[in-house]
Formats: sequence, C-alpha cells, structure tokens
Amino acid sequence: REPRPMDRSPPKPIRLVRSARLAGRLALVALLWAAGPASAQEDEARRASHLLDYIAVDYPAAVRDGVVVSELEYREQIEFAGEVRSLLARLGVRETNPIGGDLAELAATIQARGSAADVASHARALSAEIRTRFGVRALPPRVPDLESGGRLYAQECTSCHGIQGRGDGPAGLGLDPAPTDFTDLARAVELSPFALYNTISFGISGTGMVGFADAFGEAERYDLAFYVGSLAFRADAIERGRSIAEAEPERVSEKIPDFAALVHAPASELSGDADAEAVVAFLRSHPEFLRADASPLQAARRLLAESWSAFGEGDTRQAVDLAVAAYIEGYEPVEPSIDALDRDLRIALELEFLRYRGLLRRQAPRDDVEPVYASLRDGLAVTERRLESEGLGASAVFIGALTILAREGLEALLIIVALCGVLIRAERRDALRYVHAGWVAALLAGAATWYAAQELVRISGVQREVIEGLSSLIATAILFYVSYWLISKLQAERWQQFIHAKLTAALSRGSLWTLAAVSFIAVYRELLETVLFYQALWAQTGPAGMQPLVLGIAAGAALLAVLAALVFYFGLRLPVRHFFSLSSGFLYALAIILAGQGIAALQEANWLPATVISDLRIEWLGIYGTVEGLAMQGALVAAALATVPRLLSNQRRSSVVAEG
Repeated sequence: REPRPMDRSPPKPIRLVRSARLAGRLALVALLWAAGPASAQEDEARRASHLLDYIAVDYPAAVRDGVVVSELEYREQIEFAGEVRSLLARLGVRETNPIGGDLAELAATIQARGSAADVASHARALSAEIRTRFGVRALPPRVPDLESGGRLYAQECTSCHGIQGRGDGPAGLGLDPAPTDFTDLARAVELSPFALYNTISFGISGTGMVGFADAFGEAERYDLAFYVGSLAFRADAIERGRSIAEAEPERVSEKIPDFAALVHAPASELSGDADAEAVVAFLRSHPEFLRADASPLQAARRLLAESWSAFGEGDTRQAVDLAVAAYIEGYEPVEPSIDALDRDLRIALELEFLRYRGLLRRQAPRDDVEPVYASLRDGLAVTERRLESEGLGASAVFIGALTILAREGLEALLIIVALCGVLIRAERRDALRYVHAGWVAALLAGAATWYAAQELVRISGVQREVIEGLSSLIATAILFYVSYWLISKLQAERWQQFIHAKLTAALSRGSLWTLAAVSFIAVYRELLETVLFYQALWAQTGPAGMQPLVLGIAAGAALLAVLAALVFYFGLRLPVRHFFSLSSGFLYALAIILAGQGIAALQEANWLPATVISDLRIEWLGIYGTVEGLAMQGALVAAALATVPRLLSNQRRSSVVAEG
C-alpha cells in the first residue's frame, strides 16, 4: 500500500542517531559551561580580594586618628571600595547578602574615617570570605622559587623599585604615589604573599604599577611575590628563624599550621614575639620548608574545620561548599596513596565525607552532625600520620601506579575493544578509523585541557568532578543507544549470510560518528583524574619513587594490553550471533556502571543530593550505596528487562518467516 504522510518521517535508527548527535552537542555546551564560567568568576573574586588586601595595607597612609593625611590616598580607598562593590555585583552578590552587608559596613567605616585597625581587620576578613565563597585558589601550583623571583625582579622591576627594592629606581622618580619600598619592614609585615601576588597580577589602578598576568605565568608571579616579600627581612633574622624551625618544628606548626596560612596571612598576624618574627622571616625566604606540594591532607583538615565553623554559625551553604572542597581538593588527590596503604581506611573516609555532606545539606541537628565530623577529623589526622610515618615504599608506589591506570583505563579500553570487535565481525574494518579517531582526539583534548588547567585557566576540583559526571551520563545515554541498536540487528534470519549486509546498511555516517563519540567520551572522562592521581602520587614519593612509579605505569599499560588481547581473541571466535548478543549486553552493563559513577561524581561536586542507605561500595560496578545512584541503575536494569522479551519475540518471528 502507499505510505501515509506520517510514514514519511525518518526511520527509527536515523531518528535515534540524530537524537544522539543532538545530545552530544548539548552535552558539549554543558561541559564547556562547567569548565568555563567558574574560571572567570574566580578571576573577578580574586580582583575583589586583591583590592581589599590593598585597602587593609594602605588605609593607614590615608587616615590617621580620624584625620585625612593624604587626600589622594583617601580618595583611592573610597574608589577601591566602590570597585569591590561593582565586582561583587557582577558575581551576583546583592547588598542583602552577608558579604554585601559586610562590604557596606567597611565602606561606611572608610567614609567615617574610622580607625586603621578596624578597616584593616574588616577588609582582611572580607577578603578571606570572598576567597572561600568563590573558590579562589589559595596555594601556588608549586613551591615558590625565590631565585626565579630574583631574576624576574632584576628583569622587570628594578627600573622603578631599584636594585635593592627601596623604591628608588630611575623610572620611579616623580611617580605619585612613589614605587613601594620593599625593604620597609613595617609595611612588609602587613602584606601577605597572596596580596603581593595579586598586585603583581593585576597592578594598581591610577598608579605606575601595571599588571603582569599576561607576561608571567601563575607560578612565576608567586616566585616574584615571595621574593619581594622577603626583602625587608634581615639575614640574621632569617638564620635565627631557620635554627628555631629546624630545632622546634612544633613551634612552627603552632603559628603557621599549613602553607595556606603562610601565603594568605600577613606576617603581623603570624608573629607575636621576636622568635616568631624570625620564623616567619625564614619561611617567607624558604617556603620549601613547609613542603606545600606534599600536604593535601592538611588542606583537607583545614577546610573541614572551616566547614564545621561555618555550620556552627548557621551558614549551611558555606559549610557544604567547604566540605566539598575538603574532599575534592584535599582528600581525593591522595586517594591512590591511601589505597596502597590501607584500602579499608580509604573507603571508610569516603563514606564519612558522604555522610557529613548529607547531614549538612539536611541541616541536621548539631548533636547528630558532630560525631560524624569528629570521626572524619580524627580519620584524616590518623591517615596523615600513617602516610608520614609509614610512607610509601617502592612496592606501594608500584601497586598504586598500576592500580590507577588499570582502574581508570579499564572501562574505556573495554568499550573501545568492544566497538572494534563489532566492526571487525561485521567486516567493516574501514569504519575502525572512526573509533580510533575518537580515542586519539580524546588524548589530544585531555592533554590540552590539562595544559589549560595548569597555565591558562583554573579548572577546580568541583569542575573536574562535574566534567567527569556529565561525561559518564552522556556515555551512558550513547551506550544505551548503541547496545539497543546492536541487539535490534539480532533479527537477521541467517547470520553468516545477512549480518554483513544489515550492518553495512545500518552503519551510516551518523552511526559511525556516534561510535567515534563513544570512543572519545570513554577516554576523555578518565584523563584529568588519572593525571591528577599521578601528580599526587609523585608529590608523595618525590624523585626516590620515580622508578617504581614508571614501572607501575608500564605494568598497568601491559595489563590493559593483555586484557584487550584476550577479549579480542575469545570474542572473535564466538559464533556471530552470540558475539553480537554478548557485545550488546556488555555495552549495556557498562552503561549501568557509568550511570552509577556519573551520579557519584555529581554528588561529590554537590550538584546532586546524596542519600546514603548502605555502606556497600562496589566501585567497579558503579555501586556507591546512595538512593540516587541505585535508582538510576535500577531504572536502566528495569528498561533492559522490559525490552528483552519484545526483542526475543521479534527474533522468533523472524526465524519463523525465514524457515517458511
């Protein structure tokens, strides 16, 4: 019969392909949104924090005992407070927000010519609040190198600030205000390295100080900040501080609990006597003493304590944000090291983090939250001590390196192997280039993303989890389609005669690009986390762990290659019909696993709630014991159970027709 008008719509496989391609485009927009705006937000927040730090230091030069002593400086303070208000408005902070109210109070104090102490303390507190609220990175990407900072200073700064840093360079003569005298101890102790870093990055509006954000990388700007921040300290004070720090390290930890404190706090807040001042002078000149790049668990403990404090003050949102940061920025990077030391301890701490965040979100009574917080706090302390005392021997480093690659790469490898096997059995080797193009493009995109995260923009831990979570759910959707598409081809009457013809017709250009998309997403979703884990493991071991680390990576790659060869060897020897049935079921099973992992990643990023109903965790199956993850996986299992009987019925009808 002649088809009715409604029959002119594209066949179902084509509609599914178009839907999958549309979903891929929408997903790309979502991933770019997850990685992009937050870095711009952080930049705006960093500028606001910088201006507040500048107000804290320079206000005493404008107002003394309620009297304006420098009209230019005073107008500058008012202007900078107004600029902070504009920056916060662009960040979506209203005046009714606590941060907006604090800023209004600071501006009123400046207008009223309040005391320098009040303005300084208020401005610094507000600066810290903004950094925490908007996730401004607190630490340099590596330990600052003062020799590098000295070279940059000689290259770019001596013309204005002078060779000795006294502000007497020839190009600075006649400038108003005059270039900063970095040897002025009274001023130096009021400036933190972070404040200096921001000044170097953004410059100071209305002065001769220009920004160097485009000229120097982040690490170089921190090098320069620590160098100029050390010029005011005398050599004898630095040496005395070294003696105290080496002989009594507990005195250092009392005043400076972690590297973040050294970066952000002015020396005047860290020191209370001559010995403490000497220690600060030494650490400012030798920041490597605190081993900033080897203490992520210290950051986790600090952020967790700040989260508990925010919860006690009734700021639930801030408490949750800090708890998420404690896990993603402090704990997760060292998971492989903890796993190599004590896997049960690692899983127990992950569950405690999950419970703690869940209680905070529900605004549970303080008495219910406190035991979980205490357990988590003590667990982190125990873990840190064990890592320091037991360390990671060569065997632990080897196992950790092997496990990272095997765990992170297994799913991607199996997906790619399964897709290649399908194409080979369908005698479509010409289409393999689409699958290979997908994973090669993923490697290139992963390398570009990692470089951008290190040098160009800040991709936070939360954004990394969002990218992984969204990628996992996108992969779930596409694998669901691919597995259904494969199993729908099981209706061929005589397999050896018809499978090639049916798949050749079905593998249109759109279908092939769908396979390329699966290959790309499967590899890309793992790359950022894999690199992060290896960086953390390297930081834990140092040069001494290079050999077992490299051997572990090589062993992991060899293990994946053996698994791929076995899957190919046994898979390609199965009868064609059984091969396609198993391939379809295998890809669907991977879709279910990725769904659980995607939900878990978005829960860690605080994009989804996490309702813990069980301590059961089978990570390689994507099972994390939460209502949300199990519900998603259960829905996919139910969809499979509902679909299989109909497909089997169609196959039986096809067989009857063929035999007839």
